[in-house]
Amino acid sequence: MSYIFSGNRRVTDEDIKKIIQETTEFDVTADISTRTKREDVLAFILQCDAEALRQDLEAEDLEIDIETDEEAYISELMNKADEYAVEIEESLPEDLLAYYYAYEYDEDEGVVKSILVVASAELGELKLRDVGNRLITVVGD
Repeated sequence: MSYIFSGNRRVTDEDIKKIIQETTEFDVTADISTRTKREDVLAFILQCDAEALRQDLEAEDLEIDIETDEEAYISELMNKADEYAVEIEESLPEDLLAYYYAYEYDEDEGVVKSILVVASAELGELKLRDVGNRLITVVGD
């Protein structure tokens, strides 16, 4: 089990997974906290059903066909996944920070994959973003 401390409180990977399951459309596919090589950060690979994202785009009257403009379609799916991820940050206790990034559209599985990195606010947004950006480069390994 992975965990971090925020003040006097211990936050586990299971705590974060529960928040994700209860408040978002994401599924946690892997806990990759150990890949950060840090003890003060929790990290996860998430995935979201691309069909749900597409339906939300259509509800906003944004109709992009993958057949005619694949790059724009994928970009809009990724942006919508990032919007969904905002719900995670809004659901976290105030003393925690989150960084998320949609990094892959898997057409075969019909999902958008994202990373989520969570740490105590004491770590700071810049450091958390740095950890997240470094993690993006290794998630495909």
